[in-house]
Amino acid sequence: MTFLCLILVSLCGVFQIKKLPWGPTAKLAAGSMGFVVLTNLSLQHNSVGFYQMMKVMTTPVVVLIESLIYRKYLETNLKVALIPVCVGVLLTTSTDYRLNFLGTVFGVSGVLVTSFYQIWSGTLQKSLECDALQLQFFTAPLSAIFIIPFVPLFDDWNPRSPSSIWTYNFTYENMSMILATGCIAFLVNISIFLVIGKSSALTYNILGHAKTSFILLSDFALFGRPAEPKGISGILCALFGVFWYTHLKLEKNRLEKEAKSKVPSNNEEVVELIEESDESNSSRANSKSG
Repeated sequence: MTFLCLILVSLCGVFQIKKLPWGPTAKLAAGSMGFVVLTNLSLQHNSVGFYQMMKVMTTPVVVLIESLIYRKYLETNLKVALIPVCVGVLLTTSTDYRLNFLGTVFGVSGVLVTSFYQIWSGTLQKSLECDALQLQFFTAPLSAIFIIPFVPLFDDWNPRSPSSIWTYNFTYENMSMILATGCIAFLVNISIFLVIGKSSALTYNILGHAKTSFILLSDFALFGRPAEPKGISGILCALFGVFWYTHLKLEKNRLEKEAKSKVPSNNEEVVELIEESDESNSSRANSKSG
């Protein structure tokens, strides 16, 4: 569905299709497949609490991978700002932490694959000099092909089973919902690449935690969810960390822009000095020849 929507978007002139090498895009597509498969397997084989804890662990793992492999180090104040975000989300969403070996393997593997997938979504846009839509155009069909062998893990294909996929009622209403879900999935997939491409994998994670916090807050405010102290304190803690992290990032970007804005003026001063030196040297040469 994502690939079909991208074709329509390209025909409307929103972006130009750019030929990309198959190796890096196949690696990213495999990461996308692993992200989907392992996340769903983790949810199937773990308690909701442990599943949520593994999702939150993606944030520190992204920081760790970027520092160990990509030599991209996060400032200490930003690391500290991540603590209330992760702790707050865990307090709000986690209920129990029942463990089992197979579920733990799926959960840990999902965290690692998801972290690499998010990092690659940003690094490939820079190294291949493409935008989010151009990269997604090549990645989406490969991801769909890679995920086909794993489809039987998530659906009941037994024709004799009452919950079999073959007994699904393909009414107009159901097909409309499937189509709408596909369109939403297209927007979600594109938003991942857009946000990471314009910022970073870590910022995307923080944005996801903020989304979770606001959804839960609206649940309390609009739909009458019981206001438990643990849930409310978790939301406030997470939002505090999100706003703190955002403030630090904006301040860092402001200082970097100010530093860059001073570089051209210094270059201009150097050029003026060189020109003045050349003029003085030429005048001296003319006076000696005269």
